[in-house]
Amino acid sequence: MKKLLALIITAILLSPTVLAGFIDMPDNWSTAALQSAADRGLMNGSNGYIYPDKSLTRAELATILNRALGNTAEGDISHFSDVNEGDWFYHEMAKAYKAGLFLGDGKSLNPSKAITREEAMTVMARAYSLSSKTDALSAFKDKDDVSSWAKESVNALVSAGIINGSNGRLNPKNTITRAEFAQVLYNLDKIISDDEGNWSEWYE
Repeated sequence: MKKLLALIITAILLSPTVLAGFIDMPDNWSTAALQSAADRGLMNGSNGYIYPDKSLTRAELATILNRALGNTAEGDISHFSDVNEGDWFYHEMAKAYKAGLFLGDGKSLNPSKAITREEAMTVMARAYSLSSKTDALSAFKDKDDVSSWAKESVNALVSAGIINGSNGRLNPKNTITRAEFAQVLYNLDKIISDDEGNWSEWYE
């Protein structure tokens, strides 16, 4: 009985969920990316959950990128009607605004709104100054669904191999999940880290 109990405990301790530290850590294509984001403190989750299938909000994206880039300076966002100093995301949005990651529409920053894939790609292109002269969008069935203002940014991430799409589609208007964005970060890391796996200056 003791031997059986020991085997059960060992199996539990070695399971991906426990090793990952999150109750809902998936065992699929996104596991390594989510674990990497958690290990680096980019995604902290809440109450033991990392919520891989939850749509990422604009405020959550701002927070993740502020951590990744080490943004600390804050801009004045008092003129935006949908952010208040008591909000958990207020200072994160102020940092992202100062860094030029989120520009708003003059009146709103929409921090609680789920962000679309093309919006997230646009923010990523701004964050890392990504661009490309190669036409990488022509390979996708839904290339015409990409908004004109997002084409350059989406093209840059696709050209760099950061975004691969699914079944020949980019699904630019779909919201991006936390797992999907973790994978974007993971792909980016592989591109900008050196051969020894050390993070580039962007992550210092």
